[in-house]
Amino acid sequence: MGLPAVTLTPAHVAELERGVPVLAIDDLGDPAPLGAPGRPVELVDSAGAFVAWAIADPENGVARVLSRDADDEPGDTSLRRRLAAAISLRQRLGLFPDSADRPVAGAFRLLNGEGDGVGGVLADVFGDFVVQYVLARGLRDWGRRVAEATAAASSDAGLRCDDGASWPRGILQKVRGKGSARPGKSVQSVVWGEEPPASFVVEENGTPFEIHPIAGLNVGLFTDMREHRWRIERYARGARVLNTFAYTGSLSVAAALAGAREVVSVDLSSGVLKWARKNLELAGVDPARHRFEVSDTFRFLRDAAGRGERFGLVILDPPTYSAARAASWSMRKDLPELIRCGLELVSPGGFLWFSGNSHGLTDAEIDSRLETGLIASGRGAELVETGGLPPDYPTPAAWPAARYLRVRVYRVR
Repeated sequence: MGLPAVTLTPAHVAELERGVPVLAIDDLGDPAPLGAPGRPVELVDSAGAFVAWAIADPENGVARVLSRDADDEPGDTSLRRRLAAAISLRQRLGLFPDSADRPVAGAFRLLNGEGDGVGGVLADVFGDFVVQYVLARGLRDWGRRVAEATAAASSDAGLRCDDGASWPRGILQKVRGKGSARPGKSVQSVVWGEEPPASFVVEENGTPFEIHPIAGLNVGLFTDMREHRWRIERYARGARVLNTFAYTGSLSVAAALAGAREVVSVDLSSGVLKWARKNLELAGVDPARHRFEVSDTFRFLRDAAGRGERFGLVILDPPTYSAARAASWSMRKDLPELIRCGLELVSPGGFLWFSGNSHGLTDAEIDSRLETGLIASGRGAELVETGGLPPDYPTPAAWPAARYLRVRVYRVR
């Protein structure tokens, strides 16, 4: 293939030998010698010996390591092997069917970037379709190659749709780069097969949810929360439940199906709360038995405390950051106060359920902020459950920053 070679310092080599899958481009020389975004390069040591294959991602300031096997030179055959391995893992987990007798169904992660050997590319299964995310505009062509390998490996595995057609019907690519979180339609295109419908229903754990794959960056259902959604049953059963930052109400649906007496869903967007109502209806739950509050979460928590409201389960599932309207939010700055306000509404013996999604904070930094909020509340609590990413989200063992999801559940005295 004759790929360009980039010489690493001994410190770089040591990092890669430790299993770290990214290198800062600024550390590789000036000007950066990696070439065009998404193009494979060979990384070598000072003696010219092979160290790793990688691709350049200058938008994010990194080189993404693909493999440390000299015989695994990036190409269509190599990508097809990686996709076959990714499918095999999800079959082992019971997410993909292991025979052609059953069609592909449900919602889960198919590719998790470096954890599946395809740095810079993520992909989620939603029924007959795949939504692929590339982490920079410059990685779009790399993502297209991954999509073609996805289709080829799926055909090799005999995966099919409900009507017997080859799976997937189509792969929609979205750019999740810097600035992607701004409102508006995401940069996206169909990179293989058909365009998905504007909205359709997928089932998770036998429960239907409506998703909107075309409208924006997020489709309405986060696959990293799949297993936590259904473990919430033990805390919601028979309780009055408050779900803040409710988005499209997937946790509200799980709580209602678990037998919650009432679920109060709070979000700043009236549009996503209408979507949450629809999801409750799809699940066979009467939305009229529950409340939907269009409000900033902090304002609702403080007003509810003033009214003397109490809940057996308070769910705090904030974004990493938000600049929506006047209600700015930052996990780094505002988390202790959120915990303090949330605890004020928990009935004695009830539960506070927190989910934090942050690449920029370590476990210790998140737990320190949680502890600060607990102390400020003046209430005692016991930690009864911790959690993180599900097994369809593999990450390199030497890269803990990739384990961004933290779930903590407290019993409040």
